[in-house]
Amino acid sequence: MTINKQESKSIESFPLEVASQKEAEKSDLQSIKKGNLRTYSSQKDNAREFTSLIKKRSTRSIVSSMLGCVHCGLCASSCHYSQTHPNDPTMTPAYKADQIRRIFKRHMDFTGRLIPWWVHAKSIANDEDLNRLKNIVFGTCSACKRCTFNCPMGVDTAALIRFARGILTELGIVPEGVFAVSKDQWETGNQMAVSEEDFRETLEWMEEELQDELGTDKIHIPVDVKGCDLMYCINPREVKFDPRSIADAAKIFFLAGESWTLPSFGWDQTNFGLFSGDDQLGASVAKNVYEAAKKLSAKRIVISECGHGYRSTRWEGYNWANYEQELPTESIIHTLKRYIEDNKIVIDPSKNCDPITFHDSCNLVRSGDLIEEPRWLLQQVCTDFREMYPNRQDNYCCTGGSGLLSMVEYKPLRMASAKIKADQLKATGAKQVCTICHNCVDGLTDVIDHYKLDLKVVQMLELVSSALVV
Repeated sequence: MTINKQESKSIESFPLEVASQKEAEKSDLQSIKKGNLRTYSSQKDNAREFTSLIKKRSTRSIVSSMLGCVHCGLCASSCHYSQTHPNDPTMTPAYKADQIRRIFKRHMDFTGRLIPWWVHAKSIANDEDLNRLKNIVFGTCSACKRCTFNCPMGVDTAALIRFARGILTELGIVPEGVFAVSKDQWETGNQMAVSEEDFRETLEWMEEELQDELGTDKIHIPVDVKGCDLMYCINPREVKFDPRSIADAAKIFFLAGESWTLPSFGWDQTNFGLFSGDDQLGASVAKNVYEAAKKLSAKRIVISECGHGYRSTRWEGYNWANYEQELPTESIIHTLKRYIEDNKIVIDPSKNCDPITFHDSCNLVRSGDLIEEPRWLLQQVCTDFREMYPNRQDNYCCTGGSGLLSMVEYKPLRMASAKIKADQLKATGAKQVCTICHNCVDGLTDVIDHYKLDLKVVQMLELVSSALVV
């Protein structure tokens, strides 16, 4: 499946859907009252506000990426959108970034003010222009940073994409899915609006299953226990769709003799602020985690398998929230590696004998420095690990990154660009693909279903749990 230039151009004209925003305004939400969740208004001069915010929010690194591109074309050869649409220049990272640059040049660069026609500088004229930009920065880029790593000038196109997204979010000019998830995270503290009652019921159910499985009532999934060595934070997907991953973690913690707990609030380590470009939301969600750890006097924060959750909580969140990092913050991958190295758990790799490959998640490998640890683990818990090529920092996105899974209108283009990922997977001959990111679980599942591949997606906790010698 491919999308030609004419079809991709039609993506730029997708309308702005505001039904969810109107419903939220009628619901009299606290997040809207406080000005945290912004909604679109056609009565405002949004074009002028966008220009003003570009000037106000531009940092040295953003300006460097605005001015550094020499249009050499190397980014095109590194982008899965561009490689699957070789005859469509609008799919190149340089084109997408240029839609932001031309506004910057028109208002902030002297060449754009003096000779705008020469440097292709142009102002945003109206809301229609802003909506077109919305479709480009949200719909045609997964912000995977592969182009950034391959740029000889150091241009960070992914940072420019997030920069533009953040300003559009301020104006309420966002895909409906982005607004809906942001609303849930502002209102409930987690991006899937899981209530505390549902949260606790799921944990109780998993605890009962574990007690039956291990034949002991000594195993528990503790909540709000103070003074533990480890506070575990999870992805809301684990509560709603994959509670077995919580049980796998609890089983491993029990056998390792770990002192641990989950918080009743602040357990969501995912952070949609990273995707929407909303630093205020990013700060709020990250601070929920840090404050929960402080309240429970935990000695360490451990983050479950999630690429953007790890990046947001371990790295970006402390900056967004202006919060001093006092506790070690690590991925569950680091924790599992330590357990095996210290002989706290015993494993038998023969329990995972199917050929397996590994998918490097963008936010972990290019923005989180979590590269060799999962490979070390796979060598310990599996008998037939096969690398995918290219891999590590050069691996391709699952195509579901940067919140694209919530933006259903862009799925046809996403699936067309996924062919390069499907070919990568197929070439390994593996029967399983491991990822340490819940977002990638869904992204890869979409790719596998769409291209009818004979593969199953698994995560590291599942593999370690199945390899345990109890």
